[in-house]
Amino acid sequence: MSDEAPDPELIKEFVKESRQRCDVISAGLDTGTTDFETLRQEAHTLHGTAGTLGMRRVAELAGLMESDLAEAAEAGEIKPQRATQISEAAEALAQGVKAFAAGEEEPPDVGRSLSQLFAI
Repeated sequence: MSDEAPDPELIKEFVKESRQRCDVISAGLDTGTTDFETLRQEAHTLHGTAGTLGMRRVAELAGLMESDLAEAAEAGEIKPQRATQISEAAEALAQGVKAFAAGEEEPPDVGRSLSQLFAI
C-alpha cells in the first residue's frame, strides 16, 4: 500500500457510498430480510474500500459485519440481538467514515460496535 494520502474526492464519494450501503444493511435487518448474502456483499464492499482508503478500524468493523452476515447467509437466519448489533454497527460505520472525511476524531460508537461484534 502506498504512503500517499487518498484522493479527497474518493473519500468524499465513499462518504455517500458508505451511507447508502449502511442504510441497505440496516433496513434489511430492521425489516427482517433473509437475504443475508446481499447484506454480506454490501459489508464486503465497505470492508474493501475502507481498507484501501486507510480507514483501518472502519474496515475492521465492516469485516466483522461481513463475517456475521456470511454466517447468517449460511445458516439462513440471524439471532435477533445480533441483527440489532449489526444494524447499529452499520450506523457507526457510516458516522466513522464521515468523521474520517472531515478530519474529525472517530465517533465512540465505532469502538463500541467493534467491542460488541467481537464479544459474540
